[in-house]
Amino acid sequence: MHFRYQAGQQTAEVTLERKGDSFRAQVNGVEYAVEVLDRQPGVLSLRFDGRPLTFYWAQDGSRKWISQGGCTYWLDPPAQRASQRSSEVDGNTAIRAPMPAQVRAVQVAPGDPVERGQVLLLLEAMKMEIQVKSPAAGRVNRLLAAAGQTVDRDQLLVEIGE
Repeated sequence: MHFRYQAGQQTAEVTLERKGDSFRAQVNGVEYAVEVLDRQPGVLSLRFDGRPLTFYWAQDGSRKWISQGGCTYWLDPPAQRASQRSSEVDGNTAIRAPMPAQVRAVQVAPGDPVERGQVLLLLEAMKMEIQVKSPAAGRVNRLLAAAGQTVDRDQLLVEIGE
């Protein structure tokens, strides 16, 4: 199952997979072990990454509301656009920020050759590190982000050409 997690102005992509009697949650590329301890209507007790937590929940259409520790969150299925981090711009592959974040490190420079899957930038959002990887082999034509810069969701970060 795929969801978008929203807390205040922060958004994260969440994938939840069943693994036997437990689950594996992936939040912006970071994996967590999840075990269901008890399930009642509107109440769910979990062991999340070794910590016991109780969640209260309700559903309104496709949106799921979750309350834990005095904070309320909602889970929405992600928009189709959210899964596309790259696109074509003037014949180049445009790599965009998957979410609002701060650029922690830039691993390439304009003119550098890159391989498919190579880490181009490291972003930080919600105290998690996000690796921005090249979707294709090529050469860095434009680098539009710098270490320390805050970027918005879908902001153009790098253009890769042939």
